[in-house]
Amino acid sequence: MASPNVRDGEWGETPHQDSGSGPAFIEAQHWIEQVTGRGFGDKDFRTGLENGILLCELLNAIKPGAVRKINRLPTPIAGLDNITLFLRACEELGLKGSQLFDPGDLQDMANRASVK
Repeated sequence: MASPNVRDGEWGETPHQDSGSGPAFIEAQHWIEQVTGRGFGDKDFRTGLENGILLCELLNAIKPGAVRKINRLPTPIAGLDNITLFLRACEELGLKGSQLFDPGDLQDMANRASVK
């Protein structure tokens, strides 16, 4: 589900683009919902994935047991842990690091501190 152009702004959030509003995001969201049987609710694409739970559930639906333990605590560190487990499992399934995203790509840009 990754794109080699993540850092070029095609899949990532850019200053002029709302995350999760394009047709590719909608298609990916519908696919994730169909495979996992879980919806995004009122969350947009990025927000629905930022805690890593849906990503881990998606991978487990595709390959049962790929992610052994999903951290369901509502904390940022739990989300980072889930995303790390998801990415590690993807690499174990044969994906290369260059085919995956960076965990920071799912962070809320509004909450990041700006360095000038």
